[in-house]
Amino acid sequence: EWPAGDWERILAERVESYRPEWLDDLCLSGQVAWGRLSVLEPVKEDDNPTATEAGGASKTPSRRTPITLMLREDLPWLLQAHRGATEPAQPRTGAGRKVLETLRTHGALFHADLRAMGGLLPIEVEEGLWDGVARGLVTADGWAAIRSLLNARSRFVRRQRPYSRAGARGQRPMWRHAPEGRWTLLPTAQACEEVEELAETVAWQLLRRWGVVFRDVYLKERMAVPWREVLWALRRLEARGLIRGGHFVTGLTGEQFAEESTLPLLRARRAAGTAGSQAS
Repeated sequence: EWPAGDWERILAERVESYRPEWLDDLCLSGQVAWGRLSVLEPVKEDDNPTATEAGGASKTPSRRTPITLMLREDLPWLLQAHRGATEPAQPRTGAGRKVLETLRTHGALFHADLRAMGGLLPIEVEEGLWDGVARGLVTADGWAAIRSLLNARSRFVRRQRPYSRAGARGQRPMWRHAPEGRWTLLPTAQACEEVEELAETVAWQLLRRWGVVFRDVYLKERMAVPWREVLWALRRLEARGLIRGGHFVTGLTGEQFAEESTLPLLRARRAAGTAGSQAS
């Protein structure tokens, strides 16, 4: 996960000649999905989802809200890995509750349909959607949905007609912002029947993301899968000769694991550091 407001800056730094419409196209084509995987506020045992008493205050829009970009086909196991049996708490009152009820009743809806079917004002829809996003309950087809929630200017543009007013010759038409697509409920995590398989999938994901995996790396990911399961999975992968175990990062205790392809990079980095020290 990464703060919602930072994702496109990161992509621009890491993807050569990055263009925002690439992300829009991947999301709208169904190849990529987005949403909050970690649970901000779990459901309590005594929670009643139909209760209307005060509680479960709406979440304030923030560029720091953590969001994950993922391949849509990976969404089921990622939800299992990050949430396990924990479910996000649902809002009991306000716009967030109304938006969730409307989506639950009617299924995936466009922004305008949410307003009409929920009997909501535009600002209520946006407040309710952001509350659902921040809780890890709501997602949308397009990444432009995140932009529109974060950027007041984008919200203004979306409500305007995307062409020049009559008689305003010579004026450039208003910029058309990418379609949000439909808003929908994020699926709930299914019960995991193959813990070992899930732990190995998590282990591979960590290896490819970090290069070297050890307990401190695992703790950064806020996983529901226990470290012991991931550690056993890493040991199994090492025993099968698929990865290497060893001491790759100095200053840390405990077992460390890396893919074979990572080792030359580590050696080159170490050699560069040694050469730099000798030169100074």
